[in-house]
Formats: sequence, structure tokens, C-alpha cells
Amino acid sequence: MNLIIFPLKHENPFPVKVRCGEPVKLDNRTMILCTGIGTRGMNNLGKALSDHPEIENVFEFGSAASVKGGEIGEIYECTTFIGLDGRITGTSGRLTKLPMAAVTGDDDLYLGERPQWADSIDIPLIYTMETLRFRNIAHEFSKHFASIRLVTDDGTGDIREQVADQINRSKEKIRQLFITLKTID
Repeated sequence: MNLIIFPLKHENPFPVKVRCGEPVKLDNRTMILCTGIGTRGMNNLGKALSDHPEIENVFEFGSAASVKGGEIGEIYECTTFIGLDGRITGTSGRLTKLPMAAVTGDDDLYLGERPQWADSIDIPLIYTMETLRFRNIAHEFSKHFASIRLVTDDGTGDIREQVADQINRSKEKIRQLFITLKTID
């Protein structure tokens, strides 16, 4: 069973109504879950994995801010996971042919401040409030984890408007990407 997760309801790439924290079955091989953001999202993911041991793979999708080199409107596969101190906490193999990015972040909203170590990263660096924690939870439950993120902003300006605009522009592309992913065994 595959579980596709996204932090916010408006990031849902499927034409199915969701309630935060409640998994919805799409078909006999796929469930989706609107997790919520930050720590709340981490707790909802942990509960879903505990309640549904049949889940084998966790595919994360959501918006992200570009810290360095991430192009707004581009969808990336996050293959390098970096703590806010600049240390690599993990890597993953490639699942897609999407461009690769490194990801960092924590519970705080990114407001454009660029860590000094960002220039040492040779692929785009993006920021999310969930990815590092979601990856850790998936690994605690011995589940495969893959992160797909749409860069929507750079942490400045009207972030909500930018996020909504980019997600709406990319919804069909994202839906097709996940339809392809859920057919992978």
C-alpha cells in the first residue's frame, strides 16, 4: 500500500475531499493523507502509519520555498536531507526523473533568511516545515520515503498568494506524476 501525504488541503493533487489527519483510500493500492503542518503533521503521519501497517511507501508532496537555486514553479525530488546546522542527515535514491534538490527546514515558516552553509550545496536547496520530520517518522516505521516538492516562493512577499497560485498552475502535472508513481511496485 502506498500513502501519498501533503501538509495542507489545498495541496491535495486529487479530486477527493480530505480532512486533516484522516487517511482516504483512493483505490486498493493507494491512500492519501492531509497531515497538517509541522509537528501536528508529524503526529498525524505517525498515527496513520501505526493504524495502517499495510502501508509500505510514503510519498510526500507539498509546497516549498527556494533557499538557493530552486526555480519557482519547478517540481523537485528531494534526495538530500539537511539539518538547519548544515549537516546532511540522510539521502535517498532517485525515484523519478525530476530535478533533484536538497531540503532543510523546521516548524518555522521560511522568511528568506539564507544560512551561510547554503552556498556549499551544489544542487538547489529548498525549505519545508515537514520533510525532515516526515522522513524520520517513515524510517521509524521502516517505510520507504520519497519527497516531491513544488517550489512556490522564496520566503518573501505574499507567501500564501504565491503558494496558491503555483499549486493551481501545477495541479494537473502533479496529479499525473502521482498517478505514475502509484503504479510503481
